[in-house]
Amino acid sequence: MKLLKYTILLFGTCSLLLVSSCKKFLDVEPVDRLGSNSFWKTKQDVESAVADCYGLIYDRLTVGPYHNLNGDIRAGEFICPGFPVFPTVAKNDLSNSSQVALPARYKGDLLADWYPFYQAIAACNIALDRLDDLTFLDDTEKARYKAEVKFIRAFTYFYISRIYGDVPLYTKAYDGSAKSRTNFIDVLRFCIQELEETKEALPWQYTDPTNWGVRASRASSETLIANCYMWIAGFDKANQQVYWQKAADAALNVKNSGFFQLLPIEDFKKIFKGKTRESIFEFSVNKNYGSETKYVSLGQWTTHSPIVNYGANSDGYYLASYVQKLYPPTAPDKRRDVWFYLPYINNTTQMFLKYSNVTDVNNYLFDDNMIIFRYSGVLLLGAEALANLGRNGEAVPLLNMVRNRAGATEYSPSEGNLVDAVFMEEQKELIGEGVRWYDLVRTGRVMDISQCVDFLTPEQFNQGAWTWPINPKARVNNPNIVLNQYWVK
Repeated sequence: MKLLKYTILLFGTCSLLLVSSCKKFLDVEPVDRLGSNSFWKTKQDVESAVADCYGLIYDRLTVGPYHNLNGDIRAGEFICPGFPVFPTVAKNDLSNSSQVALPARYKGDLLADWYPFYQAIAACNIALDRLDDLTFLDDTEKARYKAEVKFIRAFTYFYISRIYGDVPLYTKAYDGSAKSRTNFIDVLRFCIQELEETKEALPWQYTDPTNWGVRASRASSETLIANCYMWIAGFDKANQQVYWQKAADAALNVKNSGFFQLLPIEDFKKIFKGKTRESIFEFSVNKNYGSETKYVSLGQWTTHSPIVNYGANSDGYYLASYVQKLYPPTAPDKRRDVWFYLPYINNTTQMFLKYSNVTDVNNYLFDDNMIIFRYSGVLLLGAEALANLGRNGEAVPLLNMVRNRAGATEYSPSEGNLVDAVFMEEQKELIGEGVRWYDLVRTGRVMDISQCVDFLTPEQFNQGAWTWPINPKARVNNPNIVLNQYWVK
């Protein structure tokens, strides 16, 4: 099973997750092994339990192309007509469940089921319940493990809040109550509080490079805090200034730590293979440990020969008009030069090469890490927050750090509004990394027809058209769950 492989991959331990047949209102099956008194006897047990927490969320995100499906493809600029799920999502036609489900091997329809995310949350809750009672750990070790597990739980809540909006907030082990959905702003505030209380128990960076990016660190906590604040700021506009300030502080904390750097853009395959000085948080994928992805990495649909043995055409491509908007032909930008083949061709001879660590050219297997946060993204998020605050003198150097690495022209006031320039830079730098739709939503740009192909009207946005549908089976064991009404037809 994938969880076993991920446990071995992350910590070099061999554990097997067993789930009980017990059913709770939310239909979360607690982990028998983690709740057993025969477990939790050694530090190795603790390491294995923490790995299981990572592994459960990794399992969910690698069932299908979910990270890019909702994070990138939904904005409408990626064209992949041969598989119904992609154009259906690109048109925000999510109530057309029969098309979202095709082809079946991509399992696009299963993203409506939030149960597997709550398996990860349940494992975190059990681990937190047991850690305080372990006498073989000293206080420093307990604090570090608790901080790591709380990061995983906070990340999971952050991730699902951006997908579904309001979600039930479960924080106690074996909580069988039928909770209603909690406002996602309150959920993210809870996450921020947990991260602020525990972040100092984590190292900024691990001495062992094999842990870089794939285990929670002070840097990943600060970055998640910044992202939570920026998401909240998009919806609680009366308090935006406070949230932008706190997001900027968290991002600058990462920069000022001195532990991270931008690698040469020509080393992009190394960056996306992961575990570099640019890594903040990512899920590890490694063929040597039996972990490869298929129907997950965007590279599977954007490459052809000679990257993979797939003839002269890939399955999908970015609209040439969008690529030109990001990287004008007359403007220098190494990202365009190394991430794309035939960038301005509006058909499947184009290749998007950001994810091209191929392990099997015939079966289209990849082992690029699933990048969640990296240093360039933190710098740009900080620049965005500072620009929103009118602190342009602090924002521009962060923006130019990313531009300089890309061989692009430094920012000039003649470009116009700095906030817009930073947002555009985020789209250039993070293209294909599962953030575009969320950036459009949190900034309100998703309601601007000039900003994206799959735009929403203000009425649609306010009705929740930016969320993903929730499978009605969520109500089977919890009658207090109200589905996302925009998608209830």
